[in-house]
Amino acid sequence: MELEKFKKLHQYFSQMPFPREARLSEEYEAYIDAFENEECYNWATAEKLKSKGFDYEKYCCMMMADNVCSSLDENGKIKYGDIDVVINKWDDGLYGIPIHDGGSSMIVINYCPWCGSKLSK
Repeated sequence: MELEKFKKLHQYFSQMPFPREARLSEEYEAYIDAFENEECYNWATAEKLKSKGFDYEKYCCMMMADNVCSSLDENGKIKYGDIDVVINKWDDGLYGIPIHDGGSSMIVINYCPWCGSKLSK
């Protein structure tokens, strides 16, 4: 799907609530499938992160930015104990995969799990 068409569909489908019939349409299915397109995914993710005031441009890829953003609470603090968190970035610049054992343990990583870029502090 071309990005311009995706943007129009995104404008419609990202408004909640929208009718159940719309979710059952072929157009909605095409919209969801378009997230597999890197250009569409990156644009939609950038829009989401901008709306949250998250500085995504300092990250190696949109997947890393999206997952780091998702690891933070509304005050910008790491959500310890949230099993949906798959990566954290600490204030000292370290990145890590949390070990969900009830504590704050993590496995430090040096490369992005999504794009393979070396992570810098």
